[in-house]
Amino acid sequence: MKAESSTTSQERELATLRSEMASKREGTNVPDTSETTRDLFIPIFAVVSLAGLFGAYGYEILRLQSRGELYLPWNN
Repeated sequence: MKAESSTTSQERELATLRSEMASKREGTNVPDTSETTRDLFIPIFAVVSLAGLFGAYGYEILRLQSRGELYLPWNN
């Protein structure tokens, strides 16, 4: 009697684990588009960094040009 109950409980546990694994596999293969959100930190950081870089470069070009210190090799 004890051996029968242990095998049936093991079979039930095995079936439960298999169904949990199947549901996990199905859940990861098809993400729900209504619940997924995109992390926009990297694109925003990249755009702000590039804007700052080109802004600083433009500022230096204009500052040097206004002082007459801008060296352009094709003007010589």
